[in-house]
Amino acid sequence: MANQGRPITSDRERDLDRTSPAPAESDAISSPVATVRPLFRPAPYPGSETTSTSPAASGREPSASIAARSARRGVRFIPGPIRFRILVLNWPLLIPLILFGVAAMIVPTMTNVATTDDWGYTRAVEILYYDSELVVFPVVAATAVGQVLWGGLFALVFGMELGVMRLSSVVVMAMGAVALYAILRQLSVTRWRSSLGTALYLFNPLAFAIAFTFMTDPHFVSWMLIAVALYLRGLREDNVTPWIIVLASICAGFAFLVRQQGALIPCAMGLNLLVTRRLWFNWQSVRLALQVALAPALALVGYYAWLYVFNDVPDVQQSFLDRAVEEGWSGTWFLVRHLTFFDSMYLGLFLLPLTVALLPAIRRPATERFFASVWGYWAFLVSLGLLVFGLFQLSYQGRRMPYIPQFLGSGGFGPADVPGGRRRLVEWDQVWSGLTIAAAFGAILVALLLCRKIRDEMSPARAAAGLIGMVAIWQAIGMVPASYQYINRGGSLDRYILPMLPLTIALVFWAIRDIRLVQPAVWVGIALLGALSVAGTRDYIVYMDAVWEMAEEANAAGVPNEKMDAGSAWDGYYLYTDMLESGITRSVSPRGSPWWVYFYAKQTDSTYLVTTNSDLREGYLRVEQREYDQWLEGDTVYIYLVRMWDAPWPPE
Repeated sequence: MANQGRPITSDRERDLDRTSPAPAESDAISSPVATVRPLFRPAPYPGSETTSTSPAASGREPSASIAARSARRGVRFIPGPIRFRILVLNWPLLIPLILFGVAAMIVPTMTNVATTDDWGYTRAVEILYYDSELVVFPVVAATAVGQVLWGGLFALVFGMELGVMRLSSVVVMAMGAVALYAILRQLSVTRWRSSLGTALYLFNPLAFAIAFTFMTDPHFVSWMLIAVALYLRGLREDNVTPWIIVLASICAGFAFLVRQQGALIPCAMGLNLLVTRRLWFNWQSVRLALQVALAPALALVGYYAWLYVFNDVPDVQQSFLDRAVEEGWSGTWFLVRHLTFFDSMYLGLFLLPLTVALLPAIRRPATERFFASVWGYWAFLVSLGLLVFGLFQLSYQGRRMPYIPQFLGSGGFGPADVPGGRRRLVEWDQVWSGLTIAAAFGAILVALLLCRKIRDEMSPARAAAGLIGMVAIWQAIGMVPASYQYINRGGSLDRYILPMLPLTIALVFWAIRDIRLVQPAVWVGIALLGALSVAGTRDYIVYMDAVWEMAEEANAAGVPNEKMDAGSAWDGYYLYTDMLESGITRSVSPRGSPWWVYFYAKQTDSTYLVTTNSDLREGYLRVEQREYDQWLEGDTVYIYLVRMWDAPWPPE
């Protein structure tokens, strides 16, 4: 029996035990053993409770006493004072959240402009808000329904504005940060380190920049983190809680309704349960599997039924399968190799403030073993060899960081989908070479820290880390289908790495619990990254605002949108739905026009351009120019309105 040889503990005693004050925390953690039961307790890894030695003597974390099945209730009530005590004990979480809120006030969050492709989701929210009709446009690659509903909720409360849609992304990003903190706590990471990991995620340049758009990526990642945090809590082997598992599966289903990769979350959970021998051929396993996966399965079936019956399958979604078949195994192998390398380099760079602060403590006495097993040692050597090989191969091809730019590129933060683009922030090639070397160094450190824990001693924290690792593997696989269309254009986009970022942060913090961490140094690194992220994101929104202001002035002067190209966001927002309703299938813009004209605005003839370069095309004359403010740009920058040489001004 599960409680053989163990005292039966009441629910009340377990609740009080869980919320008992923790001892003073120290950066110098000599052992992952805790003297008090942590706030969140994941399921013990299979076999962790079979030994007869005590947890303190074996160096493992203590497991909670398991009550008899008849003594447990399905839903437990936690008194109000205990809930308040839980909030008080986790007050370090407020630090990154408050700083993130302050940053959101520095960045012009409520500016009424669309950015890059998020206009497609904003227009869908507008149609839902004004016409009570749910649509997904043919050019939308993501499932997006969940995000449209989320944006519609904010529109009902705050009004239908572009800035409100951006605010909805900021809020959901903060929700995901809270979930990441809960995940870290369930990995037996201390409160202050969990706060540190949350800040590292929130102020990462990639995560921060995308958080201030209405793209699907921050929404999906946040719901994924919420689902994972709930799965970890509900699947604790010492206290399986069905209603929490079902709630987690509902969040995973909602994540699928934002991006297709949400379907991979229950797949990861199911495979983890199989590997840990918690699923078998019996009714109890069937019931557990249904709790884990039924809600996402219903969301998947319901979505595609709605798509085929009411909306029609978007062209871009249909092209995923067609492109995969076209590329075949050779294209798939190309993506697997390159995406693995890209993930490693980007994640190594993003975690550099943390891993560098660990260097003074990584050195161990000759008598102390660094790797938990020889498997970890060989895994690290293989990882190191593959990383060095990939680095030399791409360097030979002339490629350096950033390898797959979209939100982080040589021109700064955010896509430069405006005629003329943006100038490079730094002209010195040595800077990009140094960035590549730094990313490689960070990737080596991350691999070292993770590989040292392979086949580590059985513990509840290791079981939770295994589950998170399984989710990370499946999310890495989820990058492949979306990247087929970019095989000939760099291989992928940087925003597809976002789901891997918080999961990797969680795994690294789990792996370094027994290593001394110079936390002030990490906070300084995060502060520097945060300052860069705030300035870069602020510059991008101000840049887009200047573009839209110039386009609005052209409209006021009499220039119709059908004769103007003002970038992908403007063209898509104002011209795409008219193009669909009019059935326009052929572009009338001159040869060499940017890609978005052929996708979103085929009816514009590009007689007038809003551009960052007045000499972009021959035969165009400058009409007007306006300076705009940039914090990271040293030189004066302008937005121009230009016209074809034979076009009248002012327009007739």
